[in-house]
Amino acid sequence: MNKINHTLKKVLCRIARRIYVLRKSPLKKWGTLLFKSKRQILLEAIILRYDNSGKFQEETDFLKEQNKLIIFPYKNIKQLNHIESGYDTVKNLPYVIHKKRRLYFKNSWTQEKAAKEYKNYIENEQILGGNYIEKAPHQYQSESFHVKSSDILLDVGCAEALFALDVIDKVRKVILFESDHVWFEPLKATFEKEMKEGKVVLIEKNAGRKNTPNSVTIASVLQNEEYNSLFIKMDIEGAEPEVVQSCESWMKTNKDIRFACCTYHKKNHAEILKSLFEKHHYRIEFSDGYMLFLFDKHIRYPYFRKGIIRASKKL
Repeated sequence: MNKINHTLKKVLCRIARRIYVLRKSPLKKWGTLLFKSKRQILLEAIILRYDNSGKFQEETDFLKEQNKLIIFPYKNIKQLNHIESGYDTVKNLPYVIHKKRRLYFKNSWTQEKAAKEYKNYIENEQILGGNYIEKAPHQYQSESFHVKSSDILLDVGCAEALFALDVIDKVRKVILFESDHVWFEPLKATFEKEMKEGKVVLIEKNAGRKNTPNSVTIASVLQNEEYNSLFIKMDIEGAEPEVVQSCESWMKTNKDIRFACCTYHKKNHAEILKSLFEKHHYRIEFSDGYMLFLFDKHIRYPYFRKGIIRASKKL
């Protein structure tokens, strides 16, 4: 029954969006609108909703100019000059060079695919900053909010771990959380030296609310660690509020703790995470700009979402 209700909601949402666009359009456009794709209808719905409304005007103007949906609705300012990439025939993995280090990717990817994805992380997602687009909704650090030399970095949902590699020489230790086995070999290849030294630890499980065969709590991972400061970067496909809730028993401690969590996977996660952090008197800031998370099949009004919440313990 729940599955039927969920499907019905999806259908009704699509119908409502199409009716909204039709209702706001002149009769002569109805014929073409009825046969437009879901993305085309969504684009028109967003433009009709916000055009000249005073809300998300910069983003809406950009979408109108491009005449297509774009996850990061801002102009590109610059591009990478050169991407050095290769294929390691011993490890059977493609890689790119980042800060004179090899960053390895899935063995199912070609060298060209690895370079393309790396370019996207740097230029479009701009997770490391660098002013590649006008605003950076997916940027984890800022001038006032960043990793420190005393930190243990927890990269929760690390995938290829570009962020961790970028700051590996700035932090005391790195703990990687990744449950998708396709990333295990690339991660071990990228951090081979640091894993032997004990500076990098790979947890091959999800971060979760309980310790199970497939998940582990952050509290249990930290119980044998000595630390005064933590930087916790979290990108876990919409499970961020659940995992932050699991941290509530220790995040009140009088230590320097900073969270950088994705808020774009679900439409209300920015508000939920803000409330969770404010409950424990954390300072809050959001990354600049907004995202259109088009991978959410149920995306609906207000469409634009904040990308990253940065929360730091008030000491």
